[in-house]
Amino acid sequence: MSILFLRLLLTPSLVVLVSYIQKRWGHAIGGRFIGLPLSTAPFLILIYLMEGAEQTANAAHGVVAGQIAVVSYCYVFTYTSWRKAWPFALLSGWLVAAFADLVLVQILNTWLVGAIVVLVSAIAVKLWPKPLTDDRAVRIPQWWETPMKALLAGTLVASLTWAKEVIGVQAAGILASMPVILSVLAPTTVRSYGPSAVSELLLGTTKSLGGSVMFSTVVTATITLLPAPISFMLGLAALITTDLALTWSRRNKSQEISAL
Repeated sequence: MSILFLRLLLTPSLVVLVSYIQKRWGHAIGGRFIGLPLSTAPFLILIYLMEGAEQTANAAHGVVAGQIAVVSYCYVFTYTSWRKAWPFALLSGWLVAAFADLVLVQILNTWLVGAIVVLVSAIAVKLWPKPLTDDRAVRIPQWWETPMKALLAGTLVASLTWAKEVIGVQAAGILASMPVILSVLAPTTVRSYGPSAVSELLLGTTKSLGGSVMFSTVVTATITLLPAPISFMLGLAALITTDLALTWSRRNKSQEISAL
């Protein structure tokens, strides 16, 4: 019940916050914000307080494996949204995300899983779908749309979290990483602002995933060996270091291409 309450509180709040960030600072910044472990970190902390270190390690492993679903969803939704209506893009994104999850969850080594997700994320950013049109501001969102997005996100979270008692903690960790927020924000963004905007949103999310993956990977490796505060602080340090390294690498490559 505490996990359900936490996710019911956090997820709709994040939807509202990201909607504001999109309007205030742009879709790319909103995407970068979504990619951070703003819901999975509290989820893991609550698992630790309720279930202990062993179960937290299992859940964190599930979170790492679940990030492949986010990468897959972001790429497929972006690619499809240029060519088809948003319901088809949403369905395609979820189908590919679920398949990728089923494949990766078979691997038990968390470091290997984390490395695969980071590599796939980097490749996705490099091969990001090219724009087919230069569309902007298709229409002005209505006042009621943000509360509706929050309600939809809360409903999705309630449905997924309810399954925890049936499927177990590790599987719950996988579900905690599923693109619930993006399943609400991506369709509404493409309807309101067009495919260019949703591409920026989902690309920003994908760029943040490397750091988020390393956060959960480090927590998995250390939570049973070290006090929980140290484990989570090491995870945070890994997140910041990885994100800075990936950002620096992409910036250098962009400068090299511009110089040519």
